[in-house]
Amino acid sequence: MLLSSVLKSEVPGAPWYWAHPEQWSYPVQTLVTLAAVAFWWRQYKFTPLTARHVAWAVIAGTVGIVLWILPSWLYDRNVVPENEWLGFTSRSGDGFDPTMWADSPGVYWSVVAMRLFRMTVAVAFAEELFWRGFLWRTVSDPYRDFHQVPFGLWNWKALAFTVALFTFAHGTPDRLAAVVWCLIVSWLYVRTKSVGACVIAHAVSNLILGIYVMITRQWGFW
Repeated sequence: MLLSSVLKSEVPGAPWYWAHPEQWSYPVQTLVTLAAVAFWWRQYKFTPLTARHVAWAVIAGTVGIVLWILPSWLYDRNVVPENEWLGFTSRSGDGFDPTMWADSPGVYWSVVAMRLFRMTVAVAFAEELFWRGFLWRTVSDPYRDFHQVPFGLWNWKALAFTVALFTFAHGTPDRLAAVVWCLIVSWLYVRTKSVGACVIAHAVSNLILGIYVMITRQWGFW
């Protein structure tokens, strides 16, 4: 979170690492996050995944991200009027734009690969370990060590708390989509009782989004 908050310089002609800090902060964030996940790996308990769990995870991740992209897609085709709060707005503006490296193909594809790796691996693991592995269990039974609370225990307070925080961790155009996506993954969590299934769903969603962004150049999703 600290690395994601690095401010860009507004001074004309500033070096790229000041003008576009996300170009270096995201790769560093990826490595630091995965190093932390690896260091504490033995502390995590992943229940065995069944083929059915994986199938439900892929379906949930796909449906969730399609619904996330849909409002912008409808707006771009003049189906709906602009409404940023509902996500009906163009996403071709500010965002993680790797085309600044277009003249250096090696650097360009390295940056793209790291960005996709961050989305599908680092973000999927770190966020699901936090949202479902820790926060959901802590809120659902705050008087017990969260390690002792079963995975996927249904609880209205846990659902409301995780959905609210997940939603406000995103910008205005993404907030309604974040509510819907988080509800879908929460349903998956309760159904499968598996953080691993949620990691797969998150990875699938982010991979599809990454491919969509690369095809359409809707950098605002990044």
